[in-house]
Amino acid sequence: MHVVITGGTGLVGKTLTNKLRSLGHSVSILTRNSQNKQNEDNLQYIEWLSDNKPEQMLENVDAIVNLAGASISSRWTEKHKARIKNSRIEATRECIRLMENLSDGPPNAFISASAMGYYGISETETFTEDSAPANQNFLQKVSERWEQEAKPAEDLGVRTIYGRFGLILDAREGALPKMMMPYKLGVGGPIGNGKQWYSWVHRDDVAAFIIHALEQAHVEGVYNVTAPNPERMRDFGKKIATVLKRPHWLPAPAVAVRTALGEMSVLVVEGQKVIPARTLESEFQFQYEKAEDALADLLGKN
Repeated sequence: MHVVITGGTGLVGKTLTNKLRSLGHSVSILTRNSQNKQNEDNLQYIEWLSDNKPEQMLENVDAIVNLAGASISSRWTEKHKARIKNSRIEATRECIRLMENLSDGPPNAFISASAMGYYGISETETFTEDSAPANQNFLQKVSERWEQEAKPAEDLGVRTIYGRFGLILDAREGALPKMMMPYKLGVGGPIGNGKQWYSWVHRDDVAAFIIHALEQAHVEGVYNVTAPNPERMRDFGKKIATVLKRPHWLPAPAVAVRTALGEMSVLVVEGQKVIPARTLESEFQFQYEKAEDALADLLGKN
């Protein structure tokens, strides 16, 4: 296949690119700046979201994977919240425009990233792909709008997949390094009441699901890309401590975390229990179903 990826230099994008190339597929990464990036076998970088027209440099595109968007891991000032929202809208709209203008016609498949934030937050509810949004917080609104912007692909006859990603685990990027730091300093412990759910997923399983969705023609619609065994924060923290061989004892009061992180604290103080029901029904097999195995793989290498 020839797969076009937006956000290809991010955490998921890098992992996905490596897996696709190892399987013999070719990848075109759409980037805002290609000047410092070197094309390689089965890999090219093409600038987009500028005055150029990337469709003129793309031929025989089988699929587009849309992972672009500003990081949610920076402090949520009003300016950055606008970047989080607008970057996702802009990138998704440009993907639609690209599909409409490819000389060979639209691709066979379009995978557009979304997030489990779509469901809102809850300590008691369990969410599957059929669940409606639970409340209207910032991340829920962004996720819902993000998916709406991708829907025109369906009108083009493109098989469209919405991947609602969970808390993606990686040892160097994303949320896990921030969660590990107190444990490395010997002061790790539960955050808030410890009852909030973390619906996590290993970065390799995210990339593997995307490839599964590209290869399986019956995969279409919304899929939760979260491991089948979410964890409450207190239990997840204990497993981090076990792998790092550090204590798990010092609670961090929710009010202190909210003061330190501002509105972004919702990522660690609150959560949701998300089950990948349709993902499992699609016959996708997670390599890492349990948090202890995922953490051992990621942290055991560091």
